[in-house]
Amino acid sequence: MLKLLDASLESFLRAIVPLPERDVAIAFDAPDRDWGQSVTRPTVNLYLWDIRRNVSEAQAGMVVEDRDDGGPRRRPQKPRIDCRYLISAWTNDVQDEHDLLGLVLTALLPQTEIPVDHLEGRYAEVRPIPTIKLASVDDDAKSDFWSALGGQLKPGLDLLVTATVDNVIDQEAGPPVHRRNLHIADRDEVRIAHHRSVGGTVEDEERKGVLVSTRRGNTRVSEPPEGRPGTFLVPGDGGDDVSVDGRSGDEDPIRTTIPEEGPITT
Repeated sequence: MLKLLDASLESFLRAIVPLPERDVAIAFDAPDRDWGQSVTRPTVNLYLWDIRRNVSEAQAGMVVEDRDDGGPRRRPQKPRIDCRYLISAWTNDVQDEHDLLGLVLTALLPQTEIPVDHLEGRYAEVRPIPTIKLASVDDDAKSDFWSALGGQLKPGLDLLVTATVDNVIDQEAGPPVHRRNLHIADRDEVRIAHHRSVGGTVEDEERKGVLVSTRRGNTRVSEPPEGRPGTFLVPGDGGDDVSVDGRSGDEDPIRTTIPEEGPITT
């Protein structure tokens, strides 16, 4: 996750500042004295120096998602992580460093997130997408930071990136509820509701398992042995409209009307 976040942040900065690869290098190394002496071209250093769980955006409970392999899955909420990057500029001239750092500052100030176009690899599928903002660090902390790296104090931007970590295990959820019937009866009288059901067949192989619905309820087309048409039994009465939701792209669902007598074929 951190490797993909680094790559996404580099792609984002190169686009918005901009930072052409032929002119400016981007590094993620610790900017200590030895590294600083090895810099031979203008470089923007993005040093990840702090990682913490974000508690302000933490959510409890479970969510239900549709997975690529079939039915719904239930999973805990994905955790959000605060990643803090110290951004510094490195050139052979102090004024050039200030100019380069100023360009990065100006580009980052109006930004609130890393767009999907710049998210690398599978990280482009993780939601919510990373948010960004410039954080604040007191002077003593920044001085201690550079002292720990064994280098001299340099100006830098403290960038806070709040990213989602997709590491929780999902589990199968129950089938979705398509209909709920609520009957109200007088205390001294029991009412029994009678519904007529009408059977039908679907010849198209690709429509097996799709939803068949009327105004009285719905069901799904069965999965019979190979070579036989799919069947269904749906609540309905003569004259009711039936919809077989077999849409593909902009194609409308198949619609038919229940005859007064006999089965339905779609």
